[in-house]
Amino acid sequence: MAAVAVVNQTVNNTSPVLQIMSHDTIFNKIQEVLPDCIAADEVKPFLEIFDAKVSEPIKLYVETAVRYYVMQSLSNGNDTDLSKIMAVAKLSTALTRKDVCLPTLPMLVLSDAFDSMTVQQCERLFSFVESNVAVWKEPLFFTPCKNQVLRMCNDVLRRLSRSQNTIFCGRILLFLARFFPFSERSGLNLISEFNLENITTYTSSEVEDGMEVTQGKEEGGDDEVKEISAEKEDSPVKDSKPALDHTLYTKFWALQDFFRNPIQCYQDAPWQMFTTYTNDVLEAFSSFKLEGDNSVAATADKAPQFYTDITVEMQNHDDTIVDALPDVKKIDQYFAKFLTNQRLLELQFSDSNFRRYVLVQLLILCNYLTAVIRFKLETLEEIEKCWVHSTELKVFSLMKETPPDGEQFVEIVKKILRRENLWNDWKNNGCPEIKKPVIHPLVTSNGTVNGKLEGEGAEEEKSSIAKRGKKRKLGDLVREADSRNKFVMANPEMTRLWNICPDNVQATQQKKRNFIPSLEDYFMRAIDQIHSTEEIPTADKLVNDGNFGWRGLRILACRSPHFFTHSTAPIATLPEYLTTMIKKLAKDLPAVQLKLQQQAAAAATKAKQTAKAESKPAAEEEMETQADEAAAVCEPVEDEVEEEDTTEHVELNPITEQQQEALAANIAKNDKYKILTKKLGFKDDEVDYILEQKTGNVQQCIAHFLKLWVENEGDEANQDSITYILEGLKMPEAATGVFE
Repeated sequence: MAAVAVVNQTVNNTSPVLQIMSHDTIFNKIQEVLPDCIAADEVKPFLEIFDAKVSEPIKLYVETAVRYYVMQSLSNGNDTDLSKIMAVAKLSTALTRKDVCLPTLPMLVLSDAFDSMTVQQCERLFSFVESNVAVWKEPLFFTPCKNQVLRMCNDVLRRLSRSQNTIFCGRILLFLARFFPFSERSGLNLISEFNLENITTYTSSEVEDGMEVTQGKEEGGDDEVKEISAEKEDSPVKDSKPALDHTLYTKFWALQDFFRNPIQCYQDAPWQMFTTYTNDVLEAFSSFKLEGDNSVAATADKAPQFYTDITVEMQNHDDTIVDALPDVKKIDQYFAKFLTNQRLLELQFSDSNFRRYVLVQLLILCNYLTAVIRFKLETLEEIEKCWVHSTELKVFSLMKETPPDGEQFVEIVKKILRRENLWNDWKNNGCPEIKKPVIHPLVTSNGTVNGKLEGEGAEEEKSSIAKRGKKRKLGDLVREADSRNKFVMANPEMTRLWNICPDNVQATQQKKRNFIPSLEDYFMRAIDQIHSTEEIPTADKLVNDGNFGWRGLRILACRSPHFFTHSTAPIATLPEYLTTMIKKLAKDLPAVQLKLQQQAAAAATKAKQTAKAESKPAAEEEMETQADEAAAVCEPVEDEVEEEDTTEHVELNPITEQQQEALAANIAKNDKYKILTKKLGFKDDEVDYILEQKTGNVQQCIAHFLKLWVENEGDEANQDSITYILEGLKMPEAATGVFE
């Protein structure tokens, strides 16, 4: 496969023995010495194959030979010898340190072994991977192997069942957490995504009496049931408990959807549902009191067989789950998926561990809703935050009342939530690298160094300080400054100036750097000219000034949404466009509206006073005319284009609803209605959606979009505009008889 010439071109200054060795020669020799190396647990026989430095192609030959030996000689189904595979992995690690093979060889050997073994064998072999995590984290292995490690673990996880192999899945995730540093972005979930596929299903119809669950499937909603002769037991304790009916059952399991996707709590309707269901469930928990360890034993007689077996096992164990809870029984109390059959609800309410699962879920959700998270755009209102706070207090109170060791359990949960907030703050700050603080020696004025006098080791302390006082490398200074979100520049003064505001984006947003005038300040004179009752020469109007128009367009692009509003009406000249935009601005600016109203009121008052002073009827009529014209100024809803001295003014109004219906009836007869809607500024998917909502009625669909067009464009959606568009689409007959 590899000729002598290829090896000679790749490796220089090699011995004659290495130069004449081909792939087949190396492959056969490795197959011969590998059993001896495994038995003796040493690499010397392997190294004797080569007499000089191993080149990159030879390392690939070594990798191929070792992987072939593992797959052909060691992987043998259920009879696979795991100890030999571990020995080969150790041997590969040693060969990597001797620079005989590539650093990825140990992980490739383990990955091949995992692919060819059963889940039980993989679980035993993974113990070897866990015990050597310090080796995989060495610089020699970490960088080349990290992607291979992640791929290997993901391949194993895909083969596992989260309900049957829960512990093994957790071991793999813990190993990845130990292997990768905190700053590894792939494991941080920076944008706060949720596992929306974790859906909890439950029955929507009420379970009849006389049915009992025998075995719960993994999905939790399709439980196998069988008929039994059930007898209801009446007791004083049961009479004091709330009725666990189908309504409470539905509300209880509906909360799991909010735990799965908390974002929906920021919507009004889901928030009302969430608060109602939570209050009802907490009220049920408060009424359904637990009686210490006897609560489970009291219901064990009525429980199915699998629940009875768990209860018996719980009574036979005295070990602890955690050191902080010495009285909790150590049994397998974790279930990857809830059992949601309605007949189990009373047993679940009687189980203190199950109650704690749900209450902790609720606390995690409440903590998320009120936490400050960088990528969370929604926030709660004050009244909603008060409800969350009161709910947290209720949950903590219920936890304290839940045996055993309720108060100790509450303290542990609070500590976990505080740590969660610390992690949120760390992510909000960009996940800076976590380092141990540097402790500098204390040198006092009396000559002591770290508390030591002269002659008591102070000289050694001073010498170490002198060594540390040498000029540091620029890379170290930059790295340290970056960890504190600072910058290191060419000299101290530039560093000081640059770090006044290290965030350049924030610096550009300071008020003192905002040189763009507001819309009111820039366009106020032009608005006064447009609404003025006096005649202003055309040359003196600001809208006719080219410099004013160019700056006005720049300011509109920065500050006004009207600049980006799509319009089907053609723009003739810049002064006309500015006049239209200024009139639209006058509607949106309260200060301008108030000023125009005051001017109009003053003009009307003056006109009335002048009319009373004049005694001639002609003069009175003239004054009333002036008052009416002044009153019309305060109504900025009219979006008229100022007429030129030599141009006849024609008032254009938007098309009416009757005209819209008539147009829709005519346009529906033509197949080009989708092209028309596109000209009006609507997309094809919007047209298809509205057409589906109108059950395929094209006329109603076109009428709907014509109405939206008039609402968006205002006076510009007039007869001339729609006629111009129809003529461009060669549909002039659609307007026939509509505007007569």
